[in-house]
Amino acid sequence: MKKLLVAVFSLLAMADAVALEGKFGTGWYEFASSEKNTKAEERPMSAYKGGSIVFFRNDTAYMFYPQKHLDLDSLVVCPELMKLNIEGTFAYDENSKKIYFVKKAEADNMTQIFEATQDEKGEFGSVKLLKIKGAMAEKNQMVGSTLTMGRYNFSHPGVKGFHNLSLAKNGTRIYFSGDFKAGVGGRDIYYIDKEAKEEGVWSRPILVGDSVNSKYTEDYPILVGDTALYFASNRPGGMGDFDLYGAHKLRFKDNFEDPILLSDVFNSEAADYNIAYNKRAMYFISKRSGGSGKADIYYPARFEFVREPELQMHPTLEEPKGFNWVLFFFDFGATDSKPEYEIQLNELYEAMQEFPGFTFEISGHTDSRGSAEFNQKLSQKRADYIRQLLIQRGMNPKKIKAVGRGLYEPIVKDAQTEEEHEQNRRVEVKLLDD
Repeated sequence: MKKLLVAVFSLLAMADAVALEGKFGTGWYEFASSEKNTKAEERPMSAYKGGSIVFFRNDTAYMFYPQKHLDLDSLVVCPELMKLNIEGTFAYDENSKKIYFVKKAEADNMTQIFEATQDEKGEFGSVKLLKIKGAMAEKNQMVGSTLTMGRYNFSHPGVKGFHNLSLAKNGTRIYFSGDFKAGVGGRDIYYIDKEAKEEGVWSRPILVGDSVNSKYTEDYPILVGDTALYFASNRPGGMGDFDLYGAHKLRFKDNFEDPILLSDVFNSEAADYNIAYNKRAMYFISKRSGGSGKADIYYPARFEFVREPELQMHPTLEEPKGFNWVLFFFDFGATDSKPEYEIQLNELYEAMQEFPGFTFEISGHTDSRGSAEFNQKLSQKRADYIRQLLIQRGMNPKKIKAVGRGLYEPIVKDAQTEEEHEQNRRVEVKLLDD
């Protein structure tokens, strides 16, 4: 009798946890090195006017508008930004036409935050040091305060400054990373708020909660929708060097939940950092191999549905000889199952007990959408997942082998409809020994 397990797997588990990954990490995209990258290092990206994104290469600022294909469009030089001596990312307020950026102050050569306003010609004039409480020159020395030991006005040894800004709360909050004695690591994430009662003055730097900061380095903070914080960190548990993390803000609070390491769609063994985004797309910088230079911009390349050679198979599942179970209907890009399918997996486990001493092969399969490389990894993850569930139920690990078959063994050849694609997204369990 034909054995079928119908398993509908959840696609949105991580999407609920992290907003950007919910859109670009579900399997419809893979991040690729932009054709606009060069051998020179592509330096930090920031959101700019009209939905554009700006990055620096050597001493030149380039602006681009993401188009339908999402790669960097024709690059436009921004001379008005090159005059500001910006270091790292900047924060641009579209409403007030103000820009907030970091550069080294001439007096002490320390990185501080400056502001400037853009005129009708697009030029930034009247560059001024941003007035931040605790970071401004004060006549009286504070005594008995935490800022006495962790001063933000650079009057104490060990304070190195401000880095990599991003804007939040409709221009009334600036997130940044800072090397301050009051922090918990080498560089931590802080924010400042615009004071309501004092024109042009910002609050003292506030350290983002311990759930985000660690004794390691956190940098390149950016807020999405004022609810999801993304940043880079070299804390243990990542994939290598700097990795991208995301954390949701707790309801009605300014603190965040524990950060989640973004998947291997975003992270690699090399340094991955500096997310920039607009309503159409997101980008980040990575030093992974395969790019054009030491640090390249990666963009979300949507899969083209190019079908590679597949095995000739009948579009219906024939009655197999011996033991053959098929677990159907994975959601696109998904690898884990919902709890309601525990009963079917238990039934599979019981059936396998009828063949003591035999070895089983668990093979993962995908539909034909996406690259062969991506689908090969996805199919292996599906097989590994089912194997682990069976081991948890008592199967001998030495008696079950997991292998990914990718997109090359479809049940429905040249699938067109979603129902046809569903039949190809499956895991098969077969008997290897007689």
